[in-house]
Amino acid sequence: MILYIETNFLMGIAKGQDPQAQNLLLNTPTSIAIVIPSICYVEALTTLEQKEKYNEDFLRRLDIQINEAEPDKTSEKSRLLRSLLNQSRVKFLDRINDIKERFDTAFNQLNKDKK
Repeated sequence: MILYIETNFLMGIAKGQDPQAQNLLLNTPTSIAIVIPSICYVEALTTLEQKEKYNEDFLRRLDIQINEAEPDKTSEKSRLLRSLLNQSRVKFLDRINDIKERFDTAFNQLNKDKK
């Protein structure tokens, strides 16, 4: 049996929103072939690229806020804010990397049977 999936299946795995989809992909019964049409893959890549632009914009605005808090050397609140914003930046980048890694893993898994 062939199971055709679409963009949302792949993006749900990449974003960590659908653990059941990831489980199905990693533990597909031998009687099922999971296939993604090329257009859905292109759409997923386009979605990731658009999200990357939003992420870059968010990071740029976050950096502005970090820099705004920098000059105030006398305020404990300002030091705490800088620290929290820096931690948020690191965690945000970690999340972006997780999404990219899950996307690549899912796509490679989908293409594994085609080789």
